[in-house]
Amino acid sequence: MKTWSLLFLLVSAMVNAAPAPDARVYHREQQVTLPGSGDSWGFVALDPTRPYLFLARRENGLSVFDVSRQRLIKTVEGSEGANGVVFVPPFNRAYVLNTDGSLGVLELSSLKLLKRIAIAQSNLNSAVYEPGTGQVIIVSGRRADRSTLFVFDPKQERIVADHELDVKKIDPLLLKGDGSFFLPMRDEGKVARFSARTFAILDTWQFDGCPRPSALAQDIERKRLFVACRGDEPRLVVADLDTGAVKASLPITRDVNAVAFDADNRRLLIPSGVDANLTVIRQLDADHYQVQASISTLPMAYNMAFDEKSKKVYLPAMDFTQAVTVKGQPKLDPVFHADTFSVTTLAP
Repeated sequence: MKTWSLLFLLVSAMVNAAPAPDARVYHREQQVTLPGSGDSWGFVALDPTRPYLFLARRENGLSVFDVSRQRLIKTVEGSEGANGVVFVPPFNRAYVLNTDGSLGVLELSSLKLLKRIAIAQSNLNSAVYEPGTGQVIIVSGRRADRSTLFVFDPKQERIVADHELDVKKIDPLLLKGDGSFFLPMRDEGKVARFSARTFAILDTWQFDGCPRPSALAQDIERKRLFVACRGDEPRLVVADLDTGAVKASLPITRDVNAVAFDADNRRLLIPSGVDANLTVIRQLDADHYQVQASISTLPMAYNMAFDEKSKKVYLPAMDFTQAVTVKGQPKLDPVFHADTFSVTTLAP
């Protein structure tokens, strides 16, 4: 009896001495401010070959930030108007999507802008590199009631096809990994799946309670598609990746612009610039989800880059003044403050 009592006390002491899990889940590890004028910014993306974060800062150009040393490497000369970037490592290239409708050709190894190719007459929004075809699919910005998908061949360095769609605005595409891609139609309330070779529509889905689908992510192993839905009652919809059948739905924060799925830890990361937080949602199993935490960020921190290796999150933001809107009038654009653009690093 004495032996069992002693063992019980020893185990109890070990349990009580064990450190409790960090309730913060994520914490602010760094925040670095970069110089520049008070212009808005576009998308951010991590270099797949180096610890470099590419920041598309529109009129401030394309800034390259070393996340390991937390310092600015350079702002690419001649990159004014940068709205987004897509990496094509097999060709040692990154392509810069510009607000004037041009495509910047960047040598990835030297970070030198080689040329700008005229694509459209106005803003290019985002792009993906589709390895099956070896082509880059470029999304145009909002153009009244129509949008265009441009197909760019890195070998020929030219547009080889374009596909005009009856879609007001296309948010960033999501490659499914089987030669097709998902296309969110925010204003039409639909998510479509296209063939990357023929651009034929393979599926079109609408989800109850999802009037404005925007950012997408996926769990390939469990075959789940995650759809961030804007609207009066914003939600995260979890659907079957192949059939579109809704498996789960839960409330999220407002005006979500990006979603990332951490497959190793089985959790979703959802930033909101309006609510100035990062929501962490646990995946209990393929069809059950639970909000784990809400981590404070900064107002306007709506775009995100997620590092799948380190699990760190990178969020750009900027100080601003929001003028009061007269009742019945359209909301005014915020006025951003010069020399306040920052990159916040959240670490698990």
